[in-house]
Amino acid sequence: MRRQQSGMALLTVLLVLAVITTLAAGMTQRSQLSVRRTTNMAAFDQAYWYALSSEALAKRVLKQDFEDADGTTHMQQYWATANVVYPVERGQIAGQIDDMRSCFNLNALSRGLTQEEQNKDPYQKPLAGRQFMAMLEAMEIDNYWAELLADRVRDFTDADDRQDGSFGAEDAEYASRPIPYMTPNQLMIHHSELRAVLGTNQQLYRALRDYVCAIPGDDSQQLNVNTLPVERAALLVGMLEGKLSLSEAESLIQARPGDGWEDTQSFWEEPTMQRLQVDAQTKSTLVVDSQYFRLRGAAKVDNAVFRLESVMRRGGNDSLTVLTRQYGGQQ
Repeated sequence: MRRQQSGMALLTVLLVLAVITTLAAGMTQRSQLSVRRTTNMAAFDQAYWYALSSEALAKRVLKQDFEDADGTTHMQQYWATANVVYPVERGQIAGQIDDMRSCFNLNALSRGLTQEEQNKDPYQKPLAGRQFMAMLEAMEIDNYWAELLADRVRDFTDADDRQDGSFGAEDAEYASRPIPYMTPNQLMIHHSELRAVLGTNQQLYRALRDYVCAIPGDDSQQLNVNTLPVERAALLVGMLEGKLSLSEAESLIQARPGDGWEDTQSFWEEPTMQRLQVDAQTKSTLVVDSQYFRLRGAAKVDNAVFRLESVMRRGGNDSLTVLTRQYGGQQ
């Protein structure tokens, strides 16, 4: 009996020891997980503040360029420096600034005909629509898709519920989808909203995303010929409604002065441009200065990465106002 009691006591002690060991191991694991989670959160928070500092740095660089420039925005200025990376404690800050007048503002498609256009031909498309279609055709996108997209973006962004053009689509079309939704009938905030427009498939969006943008609260389309990269020469072809070939546009951009054209008159005096018959309304859409800029910033601290995208507007006294700020980055 004593031996049996001693054996039972030993088993009891071993069982209690096993339970305590298991509990201790679980507590240690949870403690380590909690420490890692806290460390990661601290690193992520630090990356967030570093990313915001890239915005402050971008403002400083742009303001310096505004002070140094003589009424022009061009690719020789500091803001246009690519692949800028700054080392910081435990990580890096990176950022890239883009001129939002070197892309096609989708919000411009919301405009209707001007009174002059209405008097000339009430059935024609507005200037921005014609320019958009010409740009897509220069990108070798079929005329059918070009007109469809121009009409549907207009209906998506204009304030009325009236279907415009041959391919327009309003609430009735969107509500009949397997997952129904309605048109916002307001200007876009980001060009990624183009994916919600009927007719925009993945292939088409990928082809367009480097050519288009959405300037918050602005429905004008202007192209800065000083910052337009040669890879997007189709934009210039579109702005001139196809009166210039893609190869001519590429050659013109490649021959551009290093610090850009000093004014629009110098641009129109180029031999390639002098032979074109362009009206005053179209000429007014080509500029050499910019008021809107987009920062794509990022920060890394240890293994934590934080991205943001900020749209800034130049105001009086060369001040910069952040219009929108998106976290995580959009494609």
